[in-house]
Amino acid sequence: MDAHPNATVASEPTKVYSAQTKGGIASAVEDLWEGLKRGSIWRAFAWDEIQHRYRRSTLGLAWIVISYVIFVLAITLFFSGFSSMQSGGFVAYVAVGYAVFGFLIGNVTDGCVVFSGASTWIKSSSLPYSIYIYKSIARSFFPFIIQIATALVIMAFFGWRPHWSGLLAVPALAVFLLNAIWIQLFFGLIAARWRDVAHLVGALTRVLFFTTPILWVFEERTGIVRQVASINPLTHFLRIFRAPVLGDVVPLESWYHVASWTVGGWVVAIFLASIMRRRLPLWV
Repeated sequence: MDAHPNATVASEPTKVYSAQTKGGIASAVEDLWEGLKRGSIWRAFAWDEIQHRYRRSTLGLAWIVISYVIFVLAITLFFSGFSSMQSGGFVAYVAVGYAVFGFLIGNVTDGCVVFSGASTWIKSSSLPYSIYIYKSIARSFFPFIIQIATALVIMAFFGWRPHWSGLLAVPALAVFLLNAIWIQLFFGLIAARWRDVAHLVGALTRVLFFTTPILWVFEERTGIVRQVASINPLTHFLRIFRAPVLGDVVPLESWYHVASWTVGGWVVAIFLASIMRRRLPLWV
């Protein structure tokens, strides 16, 4: 596969994709399917952007691991005293939680610029709009996998051993990717139309970081803190992945929340796409 997106796009069969000019739910779904089939394009886009980000860096992609390890160890050092968990357990809790939170919230923030950042391509090419969504997800999924692998190494160092229950994290990972698509589609459309949305999301992201059980343990909290965390969807997305990895049981409550957000999010995102996609070139 050619790593440069221009070469990859040029190598694709010339085919005019006209669903951008159509409205309706069927056209929105068609766009998502057509974009998914052109994986060679969005993978090349994603890899080119990853390389560009670290191109002039001496350590290159190693910075993904270095920055992640520094954060996890620093948080463990300063916050482990506030938890009754043993140091090794708290390190695992933070390591997995931070990686998952970064991927999930990254899809929200990236979604706000997924279309506006690709304005030149949107205005000059007939590619499905969903290609930019898949590219953005692939770009964030790569460091996420590296961070999870690093987390497992850190956990093993502190005595963690893999358990068969960890395989239950695989369907959670699939759910993450499924939700990432509608999240980026939803925020991409509304942020392209109303640019203030990106600033609002930036402000809320800081709040969500502290109201999501990353620096503190959900089961150890009571009162208003636990209530706020319980209505935070990120809490439940975290639990369906982190609990199996740590050998714990995922509460059914969390799966109910995740299922509700997944179905509801897709319904809203497809509906918005069916009425907003045609005007996207005018907004970006």
